[in-house]
Amino acid sequence: MTQPTTIRRRLRTAADWARPSLLPAAIAATVIFVAGHAYEKQDQRLYRNELHARVANELTLISARLEGEIDKSVSALRGPANMFAVSPPQAASQFDVVARKLMVQNVQFRRISAAPDGVIAQTFPEMGNERYKGTDLNRFRSFRVAAETNRAFGRPLMLGPVQLPDGSRAFNLFIPVFGTDRGAFNFWGYIEGVIDERRIYTDAGLVTPSDGRKSEQWRGSATISLSIRDVSVAGNVQDPFFGDPEVFNGDSVRRTVDFPGGNWELAAVPAEGWETPPGNTSQVRALTASAALVIILPIFITGGLVSERQRHLAGMKARETEIRALSQRLDLALEASKTGIWEISLNEQRRNWDRQMFRLHGLAEGASPSDELWRSVVHPDDLAATDTAAMAAIHGQSGYFSQYRVFLPDGGIRHIRNVGSLLTIDGDEKLLGISWDVTEDVLLNERLKAAKEESERAKALADAKNTELELTKNRIEHNALHDPLTGLGNRRKLDEHLSAVAIRSVAEEIRIGILHIDLDRFKQINDTLGHAAGDALLVHVARILREAVAPGDLVARIGGDEFVIVVGDRNSRAYLSDLSQRVIELMRQPVEYNGHMCRFGVSIGVAVGNGRRIDTRKLLVNADIALYRAKAQGRNRHEFFDAVIAAEILRNKRTADDILSGIENNEFIPYYQPQICARTLELVGAEALIRWRHPQSGILAPAHFLAIAEDLNVMATLDGIMLEKALIDRSRWLAKGLPLPKISVNVSARRLRDETLADSLLGLSILPGQISFELVEAIFLDETDDIVLKNLERIKELGIDIEIDDFGTGHTSIVSLLKLRPKRLKIDRQLVAPILSSRREQALVRSIIEIGRSLGIEIVAEGVETMAHAEMLSALGCDLLQGYAFASPLSREEFQSYALEQRWKAAS
Repeated sequence: MTQPTTIRRRLRTAADWARPSLLPAAIAATVIFVAGHAYEKQDQRLYRNELHARVANELTLISARLEGEIDKSVSALRGPANMFAVSPPQAASQFDVVARKLMVQNVQFRRISAAPDGVIAQTFPEMGNERYKGTDLNRFRSFRVAAETNRAFGRPLMLGPVQLPDGSRAFNLFIPVFGTDRGAFNFWGYIEGVIDERRIYTDAGLVTPSDGRKSEQWRGSATISLSIRDVSVAGNVQDPFFGDPEVFNGDSVRRTVDFPGGNWELAAVPAEGWETPPGNTSQVRALTASAALVIILPIFITGGLVSERQRHLAGMKARETEIRALSQRLDLALEASKTGIWEISLNEQRRNWDRQMFRLHGLAEGASPSDELWRSVVHPDDLAATDTAAMAAIHGQSGYFSQYRVFLPDGGIRHIRNVGSLLTIDGDEKLLGISWDVTEDVLLNERLKAAKEESERAKALADAKNTELELTKNRIEHNALHDPLTGLGNRRKLDEHLSAVAIRSVAEEIRIGILHIDLDRFKQINDTLGHAAGDALLVHVARILREAVAPGDLVARIGGDEFVIVVGDRNSRAYLSDLSQRVIELMRQPVEYNGHMCRFGVSIGVAVGNGRRIDTRKLLVNADIALYRAKAQGRNRHEFFDAVIAAEILRNKRTADDILSGIENNEFIPYYQPQICARTLELVGAEALIRWRHPQSGILAPAHFLAIAEDLNVMATLDGIMLEKALIDRSRWLAKGLPLPKISVNVSARRLRDETLADSLLGLSILPGQISFELVEAIFLDETDDIVLKNLERIKELGIDIEIDDFGTGHTSIVSLLKLRPKRLKIDRQLVAPILSSRREQALVRSIIEIGRSLGIEIVAEGVETMAHAEMLSALGCDLLQGYAFASPLSREEFQSYALEQRWKAAS
């Protein structure tokens, strides 16, 4: 065994003896990781319970939507069933018209059929369904068994899904019909509706409209998998007809949907399965690891400090042994290396070289190493420097250090480095030293120097490119976060700022105020003076807003003429109110553009948030709501979002939900106000006015819900419901011996702009003059769009009259009247009320009547409150009278009694 190996073994043994014990750290780590594992298991159990609750909530919503779609189809099919119950012959004659309208309004139906005594006699559409006529439904045992129980109680029945000839599937819905035959209440037959399976799934939100596939296109939620099966017959559960059958085989959440004649069972599981790990598993594990590190590290450091002294003692002994070994190894190294040793006797002026020195200088061994011989092989350019170094060493100024080049016999050059010192040996001064070949080092240094210079040049070029890229990156980032026109932050900048504020609010309490600003009259300026004027105005507004806010506050342009200011800690209500008022005052100052004075204003909505975990997105929505309130209150002002606005929003939302539910539950009904001929005092018509039969609040007038219905975009639906019910009521009155000449129904502006309006009226079989559409005068400005005019022409072609309501309060011109050619004008009650005492209103009403006569338009006066009003309006030449002097709006039954008893004549 060699001596270095023995030294290394001694060093390793000393280190092992001084190493601290890891047992305490291992015990602590085990305890911590066991506790962390237990906590992770508990967290997984809690997460699965929460996952189960989310799946149950999602499944409850799906069940409700599916039941709602089925109930809607049942309600729609009850219309023709009620017609057959009242008068089967008349209903049979109008079957195609009614069925066409029902299928236009309810696109889920594929086919509508009438089956007296269970035998299909009529079907719509007839094309492609001819073979169904004459089919006896009672010969199908599945129908006969299911129908017997439901028909006894008059309940609908739905079967399916069944395969259709075209390969699709559908459900058969049957409504039993009972009629009166000579006073007896007898079973008449069934009204059948074939409901498209794909369409009912689409409307219920189970599949996408573009594809009819089942579970692969399930879109109700990206978090669950859904399956449906029929469980109507106890002990005979059917295979699932929707979704993956495997959902029922495992642990699933289940709900039951009741439909006419049976039940469906819905089952759902999470899309990723029940064993999906919680989202915070990584955080729990990281926390466990951090705790282990915090506890183990001090234990480990303490053990290290305790053993530090032992390590030092062991190290000192090992180093003594190592020094002795290194001394021996150095001697071996000098002997083995090709280093030449030389000496120069200063007293005798004589050189002594060993063999290696001759080899280094390319000389033959044995030659006398005289000064002349040495100088003959050294490069002339290096002699002076070498002599200077030697003289400095001789005079004791420094040690001897030199390097020179020598010429070799083969023509090459060798670089030799020399190190020596001045010594006195036995009274003789000698310069003693060593020399060795450094040619490779010199050449390597030259290559490294060249490479370094090249690297420095490349680095300089790279730095220049990096600087250019950094400037480009900063410019791109600035453009991405700022509006190019105004230089303000854009919507992305605002979102990033609000996200940073929300994150900061998690760790500390913050205060933030948001001002949502919208320009008033900007569109008019932009349209009249051009987009350049609009751009100049926006730049002007941006400059004002930048100057108005404090440093650190954000100003962003988020839309065409919409701006947002985010205020930091200075967000007291007084400060924000002062800031808003200052902005409003600055914006009131006119701006000159190309000789035009542009005047505009601003409306501002303000929302304030304080505390921790602030939802900045909701705060921005609140500011937008407050802006809407400011505009509604007259513009050029500011409003704060507060509890009153929040309560109003909640109230409007509840009303909106009730409206949608009311449409589904058939809660909207018409009330009728009579219209009396001013000359004969005969009943010549009625106006159908919408009322809401609210389950809790009773009968509600339009003022309680029409504005919210307009925002919901359901006015066209309500108009259609009123028209259908008015036609049904007119048919009933006719059967009772009350032939009402005409009924006026209201039509909203949005419905007039529906391109499908005329097509939806085709199947209603309206005779000319039976129905009049009342249109608010404000709709008919001179610039009425082409769609409205086209619809009005097609409506007239269908035999429906046009009336202009509230005439005298809008802006309709004579040119518009000539273009529109309405059947009647209805004078607004605001003009009618004061005619008994005001000659000015009398003259105005007389002028409207004369305009109507000159254009061949009948005049209707509404708001006739007293018989004195009726007498004067009759004298002025009105054609029809309507108001409380004759009757208030009446329900269908009340109007029937009123008309048959001719009560208006008693009042007159």
